[in-house]
Amino acid sequence: MNTKDNVLVTLAEAAPIFNVNIRTLRAWVASGRIKPVRREGKGGGGGGMLFARGEVGSLVYGICPVCAGGFKRATLRQSFCSTLCRQRFARLKSK
Repeated sequence: MNTKDNVLVTLAEAAPIFNVNIRTLRAWVASGRIKPVRREGKGGGGGGMLFARGEVGSLVYGICPVCAGGFKRATLRQSFCSTLCRQRFARLKSK
């Protein structure tokens, strides 16, 4: 996913695009991992948050530093596409 993708989407639109639960997206907002670009509406709390589609995509998808393959992250801490790539990285780093 392109991180320069600046198309604005709401939480309700982003959830099915990236196959992520809306609660997960809200947790990312609460923890500061993603920030809304702007809020629709003013006052009264009736506005929804808008996000850059590329920013959400960069959290959901990653690129493996070993094989350069793309993968969907199971957790935000995941950096490799597989255990094999993680082990290869560790072996290369130890030499």
